[in-house]
Amino acid sequence: MGFLEEFDAAGDPSAKVGTVIKWLRGEWRAMYAEMREQRPILATPILTFVTRATDVLDVLAQPSLFSVRANQRTMDPAVGPFMLARDETAINWEEKGLMRSVLRWEDLPRVRACAAEVTAEAIAGARVAEGAASLDVVPNVARAVPLRIVQQIFGFDAPDEMMLRWSLGTQLGMFRNLPFSEEVLANCHRAGEEMRAWLWPFLAQKWAEAPSDEDDVVSRLVDLSREPAAGLSAERVLSNVCGLLVGAIETQAQAIVQSLDQLLANPDWLEGALAADRADDIDAFDAHVFEALRFNPITAMQLRYAEAERVLGAGTDYATTIPAGTVLAVGTASAMFDPGLMPDPDRFNPTRPPSSYLHFGLGHHECLGRHVSRVAIPEAVRQLLRLPGIRPASEGPGRIDFAGGPFPAHYRVLWDSGRAGQEAAVCGARPEREMVR
Repeated sequence: MGFLEEFDAAGDPSAKVGTVIKWLRGEWRAMYAEMREQRPILATPILTFVTRATDVLDVLAQPSLFSVRANQRTMDPAVGPFMLARDETAINWEEKGLMRSVLRWEDLPRVRACAAEVTAEAIAGARVAEGAASLDVVPNVARAVPLRIVQQIFGFDAPDEMMLRWSLGTQLGMFRNLPFSEEVLANCHRAGEEMRAWLWPFLAQKWAEAPSDEDDVVSRLVDLSREPAAGLSAERVLSNVCGLLVGAIETQAQAIVQSLDQLLANPDWLEGALAADRADDIDAFDAHVFEALRFNPITAMQLRYAEAERVLGAGTDYATTIPAGTVLAVGTASAMFDPGLMPDPDRFNPTRPPSSYLHFGLGHHECLGRHVSRVAIPEAVRQLLRLPGIRPASEGPGRIDFAGGPFPAHYRVLWDSGRAGQEAAVCGARPEREMVR
């Protein structure tokens, strides 16, 4: 039974919602393919899905008409009034510019080096038994890499356990609370309150000192706030430092695990990535990682709120009036398999233009830290793929353990143990200075 047949057969709204969630967490590609072909805009009891690339891009390109206002309920109690819940407003315009000025391009070599060193540390600590080494990628690499980036390069240096708890709690409550749970939302707000309580004395100490010699994002932001012309209050500094953590760890961790898994599951793709690495073509290697991620992206959709009535698909046979107040599930994952955006979409093609991908969103609401992620994610994957004979510890569906949630919890790999292989895994990415504590 296909998705639409099962959806139509579901008798009551709760059953229809359950069907949608089941397919989203399992056969989302098949679900979206049916929608694109038969019902490109599908209203469900909780969300209206938008699946064709032209309509997805239409929605994402109009942030005032299709807004992120729903984020305010989840974000504001956690981190204070935040720019990511206020597209095309003064706070968004001003603070996005200020954050871009402190998230600098020249940091990217250090970001890549940090990702390589953290991965090397995990490899060195792997368990070895009966000629094979084993490693759980999620806690030891996928979460550890962005955690160290936030601590060492961003300069938000709270204890590991606290940061991981805050990250997971806020990500779940702000972006992955489906079906909606008041408990998840309350935990998100508690995590934000704890984070802000820790940050206030941390930032107060920085303000009390002279301008810092430390070259990290938080220190730059604090120094910038000393300038009256910046118009950046202490509360705004706090909210934006919180945002550095909220957006970094779980998303990058999921991308590392899911792109790695796709490459290990497809020998031809893997060989292409390794060939690019052997040729020292970093850009080509990175392109293999993000093309692999297209086949299992970190999210299948983005939510938007219709501020006014609008016709989507105007001029087509599926033109649909979207009433004001409708919550849209904008199928970014679906659009990346629409031949209108991705020619021959079922073929693995790492030469696609980077601008075609929707991994980091689009336009006004595109991820602020996308350039950091574009080097950290593939570098962690690169170091792991260099391990001799690397393979998943289990085969078949479900080898990524999500532990019942939306984020990977465990993903164990094996490789042929041996000093030569482990040393080879970290060549080619030497840090400018020691990046791992």
